[in-house]
Amino acid sequence: MFEGSYDNTVDEKGRVAIPAKYREILSVSGEDRVMVTWHFVKPSPCLDVWPPAAWQAKQAKLEQATSSFSQARATFNAVYIGQMRACQLDRQGRILIPQALRQRAQLGDAVTFVGAGSKFQIFSEANYQRVLEEYAESVMTDPNLFNELGI
Repeated sequence: MFEGSYDNTVDEKGRVAIPAKYREILSVSGEDRVMVTWHFVKPSPCLDVWPPAAWQAKQAKLEQATSSFSQARATFNAVYIGQMRACQLDRQGRILIPQALRQRAQLGDAVTFVGAGSKFQIFSEANYQRVLEEYAESVMTDPNLFNELGI
């Protein structure tokens, strides 16, 4: 399970080292590549990064839960799955993020990795700070916000 947040930098070629804690999780499951796609978190763009096995499990649930003819499914396929790319980890534990995905997620030199359970996300540092500020305000405004999660 991917947890915590880590800051890092993207080099001039578009490579970024995956945090050691996340590489350990990938290594234990025998993964040497990740599936990367564009996403956003209220309202900031980011990248979702999935180990292939976790992505396959999620996709199987999606196919069982929705009609392949629904508008939501068609949009998801075009925007989320259609943008997805497999990225191989190199010997230093880095991935090369395709330029189109870096641009769509507004990634510059400074990025933040954020654990999100079975996947992790990559934000520009500024966009992640914006998300944290907005969510912190939501929690302060509604202290019962997490009740529906059952925790």
